[in-house]
Amino acid sequence: MLVILAFSSQAQAKDKDNAGVTQLVSAPTQLKNDMAYILLRTSTAKTGLFTLQPVFLRIPNEEELADYQKAKKAAYEKALPDLQKKAQNNQVPTIEQFSFDYEGKANSFVASSKEFLTDGNMRTILLEVPIGKYILYGSTNMSNTLVTCNCLGTVGFEVKAGIITDMGSVYTDKVHKKSPLPHLEDNLGPSMFNYGYIFGQALVPVAEDVVYPDFLKALPIEPARFEVIKQYYEPGAASINRLAPISGLLGYKRGKPVDLRVAE
Repeated sequence: MLVILAFSSQAQAKDKDNAGVTQLVSAPTQLKNDMAYILLRTSTAKTGLFTLQPVFLRIPNEEELADYQKAKKAAYEKALPDLQKKAQNNQVPTIEQFSFDYEGKANSFVASSKEFLTDGNMRTILLEVPIGKYILYGSTNMSNTLVTCNCLGTVGFEVKAGIITDMGSVYTDKVHKKSPLPHLEDNLGPSMFNYGYIFGQALVPVAEDVVYPDFLKALPIEPARFEVIKQYYEPGAASINRLAPISGLLGYKRGKPVDLRVAE
């Protein structure tokens, strides 16, 4: 199982700009050479009054990892006397189990349903993001916190400088009963409800014959080139699920994600 660090999802919630992400409400006339862009369409299903939204994670670089580990070590050592005092049956949390508010640069963020290029049954969203590799990490009904992670299988993709990467359409809904979104058929079932709702997520990659609106046609756009992400550990999620199977790309065998493009 992979360990993919989300640097303080709580901290990035307080200030989404801390992840270096800008959600655009109009298409730029020119793209920045030192930034990358993610284009997606999102469903508008709700839980109560709140629209369900996708959560992304950027895989941190070595310098960011080192900064995070250094800060975590310092915070753990400072908190250790109190942790030892409060420990039951001498079960003191290890540094791996320890959580803290990281004040450094965040690498996870919510794609808000409130900021979009076009509205409708699917909302078109354009994100200006740091260059790197991203994972469709999970979903939330809040602006600041991961609720359900795609810990049991998902996809990732790389974004390049000065280019819009089109990842297609992302569908999110509650999955303890039948969803009106047919893309979530493989995520359904009454067992998906316990003390709270578990969200399911599906991705439909962009079609080869996609027609872009006029305000995007002059900009460089490439389809996302996905890779399958194996199971990973995310202690901050309220619930876990998997991204729904994607025809010709993502499947599951004995519960584990497999790349359908790779012959066994």
